[in-house]
Amino acid sequence: LFEVGGYLDAVTDAYEDIGYIILYSNYSPCNEAYHCCISKIYNFLLKYPEITLCIYFSQLYHTEDGFPTAAWNREALRSLSSLWPRVTLQRLPGGTWRYLLCNFVCGFPGSTLYHPASPSSTLADQQN
Repeated sequence: LFEVGGYLDAVTDAYEDIGYIILYSNYSPCNEAYHCCISKIYNFLLKYPEITLCIYFSQLYHTEDGFPTAAWNREALRSLSSLWPRVTLQRLPGGTWRYLLCNFVCGFPGSTLYHPASPSSTLADQQN
């Protein structure tokens, strides 16, 4: 999405009055070596200073202590979130991910999805 000359570049070039982009993702962006998503997001925002970005995600990507890149990813997310209010990173509340899958993913049978919210994630949603 955020590659130079990629999808969002093409959209913002075609529609010059875009001021707000909302993205829904299964995972939060990371800044691992082969992805560098957060660096690409920074570059995109530098190129389009009039755009505000809101990223909703269902789970954090490799931020747990067991991952070798956890500290790097946490720091990159903190850095990106420091651009608030221009950038908002937010965990999707409760049943929103199921709703998105069932209503916006072609051919996804809603009856096959069962992902109950744990009490800790529900509490985290309320705090977010």
